[in-house]
Amino acid sequence: MDLTTVFDRSHKTKDVSWLPSTTRLTDSVEEFLASPADIVVELIGGEQPADRIIKEGLSQKRAVVTANKQLMAAHGASYLELAEKNRAYLGFEASVAGGIPILRTLRRSLLADRIVSIRGILNGTCNFILSEMAESRRGQAEVLAQAQALGFAEADPMLDVSGRDTADKLVILVALAFGHWARPDQLMMRGITEIDPVDFLYAKRLGATIRMLGVAQSSDGHVSMWVSPCLVDEHLTLSKISGVVNAVEITGARLGPTLFSGPGAGGDPTAVSVVGDIMNAARWWQGETVFTAPRVDDRTANQGGDYGPRDRLPFYLRFLVEDRPGIIARLAHILASHEINIDSVLQESWTERQRLPFVISVDPTLHATIEMAVAEMNSLDFVLAPPVVLPILRN
Repeated sequence: MDLTTVFDRSHKTKDVSWLPSTTRLTDSVEEFLASPADIVVELIGGEQPADRIIKEGLSQKRAVVTANKQLMAAHGASYLELAEKNRAYLGFEASVAGGIPILRTLRRSLLADRIVSIRGILNGTCNFILSEMAESRRGQAEVLAQAQALGFAEADPMLDVSGRDTADKLVILVALAFGHWARPDQLMMRGITEIDPVDFLYAKRLGATIRMLGVAQSSDGHVSMWVSPCLVDEHLTLSKISGVVNAVEITGARLGPTLFSGPGAGGDPTAVSVVGDIMNAARWWQGETVFTAPRVDDRTANQGGDYGPRDRLPFYLRFLVEDRPGIIARLAHILASHEINIDSVLQESWTERQRLPFVISVDPTLHATIEMAVAEMNSLDFVLAPPVVLPILRN
């Protein structure tokens, strides 16, 4: 296997002494695509020219390997259709969960089972921030700066902390597990920016910690998907996943829950998945492996593209209020009007009574119902900031 051509617009400023003398370096996409290579590897990220490289590589009946989660989430269905049409190969293992071979597991090892649900920690940056906040009780801005200094977070971390990165990866997992190619903007999505050290204090009192999760379920022909930080019961394995480690729990109708975990960020884990795809592509060229694209099953397609969550979960509601008599009564009245039952009220000793954080946890209810109740609460004059709303996972 020989490296024929490298496309890099800044190659003239880099040390390329490690490359064989026969390898061509270019800053021209046209020259790169004209290379006689059998396998095209796209690792530049972003939308263009990455999208063009993937499409033209597949159209030219080559094998294409990519780690581009944003493009796979947005255009994966059309790429796989193009691969099938041209009898080409498309490898994208590195687009989800770093070095964990989760996509290969879904496409091969679990084909004999019917997947019921997926939930996972899919963003190493968020997991590092949340687990460090839990351990040190430091503020999010300080921990984010540490993550950036260590190379775990980008200079602009918004794709990570907003939940969009997790949503992209969840879309890809759902496509392979359930045959649905949703758009990331169709998901209910919350980021971690509102999480405060006090939330970990209250989470501990509830026997849990906080983790950023992507969750998907299939039931009665409907697939629901959502992304949010959650209170995860301390007895669940996902609560133990810390640092930049990723973890994906897949539940099959027959097999039950299976957890896959490992490094989810950094160059080495990604490289393992990329090179694994390259080696599989080489075997495919030699006729040793068969490439099959996941197919959408129209019989179970969501009507109107509605991927909203339908599961009932307990919720954690953290308020920041100006302390005064009658607050609990007014909040309880709103919850009762939406037929939401209070499970507990938690209030730590707090010196600053003009900015008092306290928590109400509620019994299982629908996401949509809790959102309506919280919107009503947010208009109350004593509420100083939008309430933090987190699903609670007990099993």
